[in-house]
Amino acid sequence: FFFSLLDKMRDSFLLSFLLSFLLRGSPLHALTYSTTPPPAGGIASSFEGWASSAGIVAPKIRIDDADELRNVIVTADVEEGEVLCVVPRTRCLDLASLAVDPTKAGASPCERLAPTRLWASLDWHERLSVWLLAEARRGRASEICGYIDYLPSPASFEDGLLDWTDAELAELRYPPLAAAVREQRDSIRRLLEALRAGGGADAGSVTLEELSWAQQLVLSRAFASDINKGERGATSGAMGSRAPLPPPPPPKSGFQKAWERSELSTVVATRMPKLPSLDDLKGAIGGEPVNDPSFAMALMPMLDSFNHKSGAVNGCSFDPEANAFVLTAGAPLRRGEEAYISYGDKGNDALLQLFGFVEASNPHDSFLAVGLPEHVAAVARDSFRGGGGEAEVTRRVGLIDSLGLGPSLASAELTARGAPQGTWHALRLLLGSVEEVSGDLARLRGAVSLETEARCWAALRSYCKAARAAMGGARKADLAEARSTACPPRRALALQLRAEKKRLLSELEAALVAVESRSRKAGKPLSTVAMP
Repeated sequence: FFFSLLDKMRDSFLLSFLLSFLLRGSPLHALTYSTTPPPAGGIASSFEGWASSAGIVAPKIRIDDADELRNVIVTADVEEGEVLCVVPRTRCLDLASLAVDPTKAGASPCERLAPTRLWASLDWHERLSVWLLAEARRGRASEICGYIDYLPSPASFEDGLLDWTDAELAELRYPPLAAAVREQRDSIRRLLEALRAGGGADAGSVTLEELSWAQQLVLSRAFASDINKGERGATSGAMGSRAPLPPPPPPKSGFQKAWERSELSTVVATRMPKLPSLDDLKGAIGGEPVNDPSFAMALMPMLDSFNHKSGAVNGCSFDPEANAFVLTAGAPLRRGEEAYISYGDKGNDALLQLFGFVEASNPHDSFLAVGLPEHVAAVARDSFRGGGGEAEVTRRVGLIDSLGLGPSLASAELTARGAPQGTWHALRLLLGSVEEVSGDLARLRGAVSLETEARCWAALRSYCKAARAAMGGARKADLAEARSTACPPRRALALQLRAEKKRLLSELEAALVAVESRSRKAGKPLSTVAMP
């Protein structure tokens, strides 16, 4: 469903949690949001009271909502390996729990919204969204009512990308993300239509606002919940793939989206991460997976209150004896500091679309190389003038397609470290000498000559320059405006994303210059700049 690589901004929606709300109402009515003032201790205090009564154990942490952002703060020194939080599985909305319980396997937990026939056709994020809505409508009868009270209301998402206008999305200057947001909107509408066409007795009262609220919460808060079967005690494992994206639709032909204000003849590659692999899910919790790994996902109260930091080492595991998820400190923590988890190796596209923030110098960021095939083909035509020109380029493009390398150019994901091996292979096919391209094409998976590598490095450098120009303005100017108090929040987010994409492209250019310099001194290509 979504095209892609999403993103979050710490000053914005999912972690701003400013507005308290209370989800009430009978199963026959749409959700209403409480206007009752929060208790004296605040929303976090009320949630922590519920969590304690629900058996959630967190003796050395508290949720701080004094500022506009919620943070998890350490209240006493914590040693490496010490437990930070224990969350009973019964207080989670865990799809895997339905799969392993023979009395529930295959059955919908919310028949009045999504009968089993409809439930079976839904993807994991759609199931969790509908289940969350059903629990919210149960009000105080829900076993997770205190958690639902704590969740942000729809108003908290007002600066989320789903609510941006087309003009505001254009300010991103990054068409893949704008396309992803539009597709996400369409997917929510399709789910609403499915509920109205095949839902249960209460499905007709579900609104688009409610469904958007639930989907944004699920995609920003769900964790892999793979269960370790047949072993005793907690198993180690990183929290890993938080909210992996739904699978992509079939590829669309043409990729006909123009890059705004760019000199490139461009396309937008519609690429999305796939559902987590078996190994991804085993890395998230550890042990043997449930039968269908794509549905081992859960909403976990308290655990989803932690903010993200790349490289955070606090890890989650499942303790089958306690039937609970356990978060353990991966390094010592001192009283008063914030405790973090990693939401996974997510680039800024994923962080902004899913979580509403952009991470500066994000080591996992990437740049979807819109227009790279056209740009490199133009470079190749210039190289072959007098030697076949257009016909030679057409022949080489045919070779690339015959080897299945077309997507390696059209959907290339660049990082500050380089490009995927398949992209370099395709570049060598387009820019290699006639002799190299007439021989064993498999040899071009690696460097074959300094001259060809230099042409590839130069072509990618010139693409980086063109892409930075297409995103408009200087990176420092973007950041200065974004930090200004006069800058509207949505504009600030767009500028921060642009600044990070420009940083990535500049760093890649520098890496290409460095490897060429070293190679020329040595008289041979010393290395290929590529992603590890």
